[in-house]
Amino acid sequence: MNKRLISATLCMLLLGAAAPASSQSLSALPLRNPRQVPDGYISVQSGISLSVPITDGSDEKQQQDAIKSFYRIAASNCTVLLDTIADDCQINALSSNTDVTNMDGRGPKLTVRGQITMAVKLKPTAGAAK
Repeated sequence: MNKRLISATLCMLLLGAAAPASSQSLSALPLRNPRQVPDGYISVQSGISLSVPITDGSDEKQQQDAIKSFYRIAASNCTVLLDTIADDCQINALSSNTDVTNMDGRGPKLTVRGQITMAVKLKPTAGAAK
């Protein structure tokens, strides 16, 4: 009897604690990316990854050079879009991370990976101009 009472009480406490948690709405949470794409624009994402072998004694300089290369590539994404399909391009978000690995036994390799998100206004198509 005593075990049943303890079990029932514990169950009621757990259910009572779960009710407030389940009543929270995900729509009330703040947006992860508060900057919305303007009207007439689309969101374009691009993933970038580059790896370079690390030579002895220059880890920090090579890391800085690799990160600079990553940002140059990221910045050139808008240029390529403007040359091809876009009238306007804005970088909305950019993330990057670096790591050093030696998985293949050929020596350490520095890898820079990242994601770029852009707001792009597409050029009018020839068919739409008619």
